[in-house]
Amino acid sequence: MNQLVITIVGKDCPGIVESLSAVVADHDGNWLSSSMSNLAGQFAGIIEVAVADERREALASAFNDLPGLKVQSVVGDAPTVVGELPLAELEAVGTDHPGIVQSLTKVLKDKDVNLLQFATWTEPAPNSGEELFRAVAEFELSPELDLEGLKIDLEALAEDIAVDIELGLED
Repeated sequence: MNQLVITIVGKDCPGIVESLSAVVADHDGNWLSSSMSNLAGQFAGIIEVAVADERREALASAFNDLPGLKVQSVVGDAPTVVGELPLAELEAVGTDHPGIVQSLTKVLKDKDVNLLQFATWTEPAPNSGEELFRAVAEFELSPELDLEGLKIDLEALAEDIAVDIELGLED
C-alpha cells in the first residue's frame, strides 16, 4: 500500500467531498485523514489516502478528471505515525494584525518544532467586533526539544506582538 497526499482547490459548491470520497472508494482506497476549508469562496483540501500500488496511478488520474478542481497528488514517504512521543498544543489569540503567523512560526522553527497540525482563523471579538486572530498548533515533544526555552521564547513573543499564547501538554 502507498499513501497518496492529495491537494484540491476549486470554487466551493455542494458535493465536492462526496465526489472525492467516491473516487477513493471506486479505487478501493482508504481515506486516512483530511483537512478541508472554504477559503475566500474556494474549496481547499488535503487528503491522505492509502491505496494499493497497482491502483495508485488510476486513483491520481481519476482525481484529475474531476471537473472544476485543481488537484495535485504526491506519494507519501511513509505512513503517518503519531503517538510515539508526547504531544503539545499551542493556542494563540489576539487582535488580528499582520505578522502574527510569521512571528509565531519563526519561534517554533528556531526551536526545531515540527508541526503536526496548524490551523488559523479570524473571527469578530464578542464585545467589540474587532477581528480576533486565533491559531492552534499541535506538535510532538521530541527528546531534543528545549521545552523550557520554548516557553520562555513564547512568553517574550506574546508580549512583543500582544497575543495571548498558551502551551499545553496533552495526556
